[in-house]
Amino acid sequence: MVVAGASAEVTRSTRDNPVRGATLTLREVSHHFDLDGQPLPVLDRISLRISRGEFVALLGPSGCGKSTLLRLVAGLNAPSAGSLLVDGEVIDGPDPSRVVVFQDPTLYPWRTVWNNVALGPEARGLLGTHRERIEDALRLVGLTGFANAYPHQLSGGMSQRAALARALVNDPKLLILDEPLGQLDSLTRITMQSELVSLWQRVGFTALLVTHDVEESLFLSSRVVVLSERPAQIRAEVVNTRPYPRHRGDPHLAELRHEVFARLGLDATW
Repeated sequence: MVVAGASAEVTRSTRDNPVRGATLTLREVSHHFDLDGQPLPVLDRISLRISRGEFVALLGPSGCGKSTLLRLVAGLNAPSAGSLLVDGEVIDGPDPSRVVVFQDPTLYPWRTVWNNVALGPEARGLLGTHRERIEDALRLVGLTGFANAYPHQLSGGMSQRAALARALVNDPKLLILDEPLGQLDSLTRITMQSELVSLWQRVGFTALLVTHDVEESLFLSSRVVVLSERPAQIRAEVVNTRPYPRHRGDPHLAELRHEVFARLGLDATW
């Protein structure tokens, strides 16, 4: 099912925690970079609303501006035109309630897992009052037994779990995921996809994911936003109403995959 300009209703189990995430609104967002004195358009009038507690994936050709859009949402850059709002407030810079998880875990090799996860509270002078929260974050990602380990002692999947714990310790309302599983081997990636869904359901944050993996986008999200070539515009929105947990062999997911490939202009290869 393809819906343009609509927001998907979040499907959750009655066992899940209450939704605590933020509402994200993009209004006619455009952005360009200066290249040799000339503007290079990257985003073109992107309008999008993501509901509280929704999991949305962004798909599009390489270099179309997906990561740029995430940086604007994170407040790391300001848009050239338009506005971005969280819970009705304009994004005018970074905030602990909006946390980015990158493809590279970027753990400090000289710090233990516990101390890497503690970076946010430590930087804000809250380490003394946030020790229990750090322990909770490690427990959420299954790393309690590795609190004193160093990054070189971790597998790729464990390193990414540590990066997720470092994000969760800030109790984010919006988790911004820039291909966080892109460097993992296929088996670890499949495992981490399920763990990411579980975290989202338990914690209740809003999630915005950039990925190049069509199957991953459909397995994780309630809505897939398909972007065009640069300068990116929204080409389509594919709503996935399948309940969680999802099964990769589901014929309905295969139909949605075909639909997404068609929207990307790749249906001839399907």
